[in-house]
Parts: sequence; C-alpha cells; structure tokens
Amino acid sequence: MGTGCGGGICINGNVREGRHRIAGEWGHQSMLPGGAECYCGNHGCVETLISGSGVENAFFTEYGQQLTMDEIVIWARSGEDRCRKTFDRFLDDFGRCLGGLISILDPDAIILGGGLSNISELYDEGIEKVRKYAFHDNLLTPILKNQLGDSAGVFGAAWIGQSAAISQKQSGS
Repeated sequence: MGTGCGGGICINGNVREGRHRIAGEWGHQSMLPGGAECYCGNHGCVETLISGSGVENAFFTEYGQQLTMDEIVIWARSGEDRCRKTFDRFLDDFGRCLGGLISILDPDAIILGGGLSNISELYDEGIEKVRKYAFHDNLLTPILKNQLGDSAGVFGAAWIGQSAAISQKQSGS
C-alpha cells in the first residue's frame, strides 16, 4: 500500500503466479462500481480507495484542495474535520477491501507493505474495520507490518524477476 496498491500470494513458501501471472493483484478489483475512475478503466478499484494517490484524489475531488496522504493523516490526527472524514473513510475502505480478501482467501496472515503500512491506525482501528467486513465472527488472521521497510515491494519484484530469469535460463529459452 503506497502510491498504488498491489499484492502477492505465497503458498507453502512459493509465490503463486496464476494462469495470467497476476495472482494477488487485488488493486484493480472493483469494490465500489460507482466510485472514482481508475486508470485501468474500472471504477472504485481497491487502488482508488486505499492507496495514497487514491485518497489524495478523493480529498481533492471532494474539497478542491490538494493534500498529500501524509498531510491528510497528520491533520486527521489533529482533528481537522475534512481530513478526519477522509481518513475515517480510508480506514473503512481498508476494512472492506481486506475483509473481502480474507473472506475469499482465508490466509494464514496478511503482511502490509509500502509507505501506507506505516500508518499506525491500520493496526488497531483498521483491523477493527476488517473484523466488521470479513465473513467470520472470530477473525484470527494476523495483519502485520512488513519487516523490510517501505521497499518490500521492490524486493519482491526483484526476487520474481530473478526467479523468472533463472527459470528461463534453465528451460533454454
């Protein structure tokens, strides 16, 4: 979760690629069909709801003022009404998006990465919103902050690229 919103799936220590090589790409799942248009052509994608740029665009659309996600979070924490409303909607959207994901995959854990993973409220208020939307009365799925910092996605992409290159070399392609 950062400028955009993507993901990956790991099963028994192996990255799941999927038939179309997009397994775990939840950023372009439409969660709000009447929502903001996404660059992919759909409306209300996860990325338009809970990425930094998505929240910033929503704030601009609603209030006509350009603020960064950091500014929205800081001002929300200080009680500024417009930012608090936007931030509360972000947490609710986070809960709905992750709750749906958990209901479909029932993962052992969810690891958050990217710059937005540093927002401490995701790990208390956000998790409570996930509990509200997940299809389970006693949600046990841990939602954890990554241990690789904001660049965890870059490490994953490099690992996938390296794995693909090795696989291609081994197959003689």
